[in-house]
Order: sequence, then C-alpha cells, then structure tokens
Amino acid sequence: MDPDVAKRLFFEGATLLLLDVPRGTEFGIDYNSWNVGAKFKGVKMIPPGFHFMFYSAVSKTGETAPRTGFFHFFERREIIVKKWDSDTEDMVDVPLSEDDLESYRNGNVSINLQSR
Repeated sequence: MDPDVAKRLFFEGATLLLLDVPRGTEFGIDYNSWNVGAKFKGVKMIPPGFHFMFYSAVSKTGETAPRTGFFHFFERREIIVKKWDSDTEDMVDVPLSEDDLESYRNGNVSINLQSR
C-alpha cells in the first residue's frame, strides 16, 4: 500500500470490530478473505464507501458453513462493533454510547466490550 494512502486511511478510515469470532472462521471484506486466528479483533483503515463483509463458520472437523454477509456504507472514521453469537452462529450488533465511541477514537481501547 502506498504510504500516503495508508496515512490517510489511518486517520480517515472506518473500523469494524468483530468480537469473539471463533478461530478458523473465514472472514472477508470485498474481494479479500482470511481465516480468523486467535487474536483477530476486526479490520481497521476501511476506506469510506460501500463494502461487503462476509463470514463462514468452520466446524471442528474443518467443514465450512454457508457464507453469510452484509453490506454497509462506511462513513469517515465510523466504528461498527459486532459480536459472534454462538447460539445462532451469526454476528450481532453491539450498541456503543457516544462516549465509548469517542474514547475508542482517541486511542483509549480499555472500553469493556466483552460485558455487553
């Protein structure tokens, strides 16, 4: 990535936090996809605009579930938080207060999102 583009996206890009996603789950945004590791927490520096996020759970035996996804128009510096619901095997929205969002934007990542 061009350093100027990276610097611009660092300050203007959106963030998608994905909590408690099981290890091995396939996750993707637009044309890129990855298998989630143990430390995966989401994607940052997403260019403002319309994007498609998708995911497929993977069983302990390595079988992949059907792909599920959603479209979202990311605004500049927007933060979206979703959490894996193991009962439904789907992502659910995590509501954040404006104070939580502002704390995150200012680099205070000590927000306790796990209890929500």
